[in-house]
Amino acid sequence: MKKLMSLVALAVVGSVVAASAQEVLSANAVGYVKRTIPAGGLQIVSIPFDNIASEDGSYKFADTQIANDLPQGSSVMFWDAEKQGWSAGGKGAKGWSAAQANYVISAGESFFVKNATSGELEVTAAGEVPSATTISRAYAGGGALSVMANTYPVDTKFADTELANQLPQGSSVMFWDTEKQGWSAGGKGAKGWSAAQANYVVKAGEGFFIKAGTEGTWEAVKPYTWP
Repeated sequence: MKKLMSLVALAVVGSVVAASAQEVLSANAVGYVKRTIPAGGLQIVSIPFDNIASEDGSYKFADTQIANDLPQGSSVMFWDAEKQGWSAGGKGAKGWSAAQANYVISAGESFFVKNATSGELEVTAAGEVPSATTISRAYAGGGALSVMANTYPVDTKFADTELANQLPQGSSVMFWDTEKQGWSAGGKGAKGWSAAQANYVVKAGEGFFIKAGTEGTWEAVKPYTWP
């Protein structure tokens, strides 16, 4: 049975509940998921939660717990789909550079953070557990790279996602290998996805890249019954 959140705690007003992907029995849940960044290394992260303080649930980066957790000298990189490149900025004595601080993170979007220290860092993504039945994330065609994320706070095998099924033959997916600090990539052929990519478990709070020949929209379906 898939658990509702990998390393996630559910907190509710007046009670604490345990949850699973099959059934959850309480309401108004907020949670968190932690991601570890190796010393001097990069980590790809996402926020699979809604922002309680925002009407549409989105987050401005400066308002996230991740931005707060990262110490001075850290950096963050957001993918510019139009330019097919990174928009990066750092955290100085007065906080994050303006462009990064004010960047609005969309649902289903992931980004990179860099640890400038000599030890491991742990960052936390937190918010309200999504109640939407589906979460949409558009991706580009024409062989352009698109950044995606595990949209709900549930560890999910890539082959079990609607995205893996709908991407056409010839598409590819890239997962970040934190230990090797590099990409692990594979494609979809006539018989489906390469085994390593099909069986890859995308953790809660993790992101990845895809490359597709035709554009489309991933309608990720909520893998739990509540909230």
